[in-house]
Order: sequence, then structure tokens, then C-alpha cells
Amino acid sequence: MRGALILFFLISCGKGAEFLKGTSREVVLAYSEDSKYSAGAIYKFLLRVFNTPQSETLFKIHPIKWENFKNYEAYRNKVLLLLPNDSLWELCNDEEGFFVRRDIFIKGDLNFLFCSYDSRGLLKLVSDNLQILFDSIFSKAVREISNVEMLVGEDRSLKRKISEKFNFEINIPKGWNVLFETREILVINKHNPDRFIMFFVGEERDLNLEDILNLRDSLTARIYQGDLVVRDYVYSFSENLGGISALKVYGIWKNDSLVVGGPFLLYAFNKDGKFYLIDVGVFAPESNDKLGLILRMEGLIRQIKWK
Repeated sequence: MRGALILFFLISCGKGAEFLKGTSREVVLAYSEDSKYSAGAIYKFLLRVFNTPQSETLFKIHPIKWENFKNYEAYRNKVLLLLPNDSLWELCNDEEGFFVRRDIFIKGDLNFLFCSYDSRGLLKLVSDNLQILFDSIFSKAVREISNVEMLVGEDRSLKRKISEKFNFEINIPKGWNVLFETREILVINKHNPDRFIMFFVGEERDLNLEDILNLRDSLTARIYQGDLVVRDYVYSFSENLGGISALKVYGIWKNDSLVVGGPFLLYAFNKDGKFYLIDVGVFAPESNDKLGLILRMEGLIRQIKWK
């Protein structure tokens, strides 16, 4: 019996075995000479660069011509630009449009199909759906990354404390500890590498970027002995957070007295007459993927549940 199991294992791992390739933040972009302008528009839109403080890209994009696609078909995220002369045009079923399809080439893959009868129509189709494409890939990436973060198990005690204090639920992995707490504030942290999450609740306020950054500075200067936002590297967006309109900010924090710094992300929003700030940050000078550490925590926050 043992020999049969070993034989089965060897066969399964041998030639012909298929596995998903690439990370959650890698995207294959397949195109032809006739669709190169559409490919360029997608590449430019997805290529978001953040300072952490070194420059880091949000996605690693693999632009490949159709003749090389066979080497990339097992990647988990693929964007396919399809015209009638392309080898996989049959995936479009002779329909024009933007389609999202799973498990086409390998179980677990996610494929975004842009199908058009001509290159001009393809470029318009791409332009009309760039934000939907970005949101879909990004949401999938942070969800998968946060699921990995939760493999160590859930800290039910911290989850309950956050729920009772702020009236919402967020899953917190084991290994986090309470660093600072008042009636309005709760800060938790984790080492190796150093990460922190700050929760704040106060009276309802306008979601003005400058005011929110000033508030963050006043809180972090007190809690972290002088941390401040580097105002030259701030990226802000409006985003739906669990059905609530929120201000989302990526940026860099620094502490001149301690000679440290790193990236942060915050969400600011109003709900039921109260203002909330959720702020996450990283100090990991040895890491070349600080953005990935931020995204792990962002994935947890995006799964927020209101009580």
C-alpha cells in the first residue's frame, strides 16, 4: 500500500502535472501586433508605482505576444486581448465585449477577455473597462494575500475587543498585541517585520484630506513618539468600504528623532454619526516588498463587517 502511494505521488508530481503559476500580484497580458495599443493602455493603467520609500510596483505585468502564450497559460491572472485573427478567438464565441471567466486553462485561474472584431473597437472597449479591470484584479489580490495572513488562525480576543469598542468586526490573525489604548484609540502591533494598526473613533467630520492627515499626525506623534506624514508622497482615493464611502490614503511616515520610516495606509469614514480612522503601517527596512505587507493588512480591513 505504501509503495502504491509513493508511485501515485511520483506520477502526480511528474511530467504533465499542472499547477497555478505566478503570485496574486502577477498579471499576464496577451496581445498581438494589431492589439498593441490596447495592451499599452492596460499596461500603463495597471502599472501603479508607490513609494515605500523605495519605488515598488503594485503589479508585476508580463506582456506577451500570442505566439508565446503557451508558456504563460497556467498563470493565475490573465488579460487576453482577442481579435478574429488571434489563435484563441473561439473563447469569445463570436461575441464582442468584456468577459470574466474562471478555470479556462487551469483550475483556479481568472481570465479577463476583451473581444472585438477590430482593433479600434478593442481600444474603446478597453478604455471603457480599465477601472473595472483594475478593481477586479486588485480585490482578488488583497483577498488572497489576507487569506494567507490568516493561516495562523484568528485572535478571537482581539476581534471581540475591536468589535465592542468600535462597533465593527475585523479578523485579526494570531500574533498581534495591544500596544496602546484609550477610550477613543486602540493600537495593535506585530513584530518580524514590525507592523501596526491604529483604530480611532470620534465625532463625525468632513473627509478633507489635509484635515485627515493633520489628525493622523496628531495621533501618531503622541503614540509613536513623533511620527509624521511625508506630504510629498500621498496618494488619495475615494473607495467603497463595506458599503460605506471612505477616503483611502497611501503614503509614507517618518520619524526624524528616531531616524525611521515606512509606508502607511489609512481609511477614514463616517458612519451612524461617528468618524472612524483605521491606519496601518510598516517598518521593515530589510524588506523589498513593504507594499506587500501593507496589502496583507488592507485585505483584512476590506473584509470589515458592521454590527
